[in-house]
Amino acid sequence: MKRNWDTIREILIKTEELPVGSDLSPSDFDNERLDEISYHVRLLEESGLVKASIAEFLGDSSIHFDIERLTWSGHEFLDAIRDDSVWKKIKKIASEKGVSMPFDVLKGVAITIIKNLVE
Repeated sequence: MKRNWDTIREILIKTEELPVGSDLSPSDFDNERLDEISYHVRLLEESGLVKASIAEFLGDSSIHFDIERLTWSGHEFLDAIRDDSVWKKIKKIASEKGVSMPFDVLKGVAITIIKNLVE
């Protein structure tokens, strides 16, 4: 499965919106997207952007997860990509250049766009 930055952004935003003491689980997403969501939750947990409990079951491509919260890095990354206009510019730049953006590049582009908006 390919990494989908829109899905990652969606999960990060939903996680940030959680009330204290709540968690994000598969029931918070459409059933037909569970394989996609599960895959991306695993990526987010591996990258250290979220604190999550993950359980895998034999013969099931999706996983059960409970996302507790964003990490510091998760908040920092979401702050860089949260704004819709910034997000659209990032996607436009990637499309125009015909490249996929690794995490560090995507974050750097977002920070540059934000700096230009503020200056």
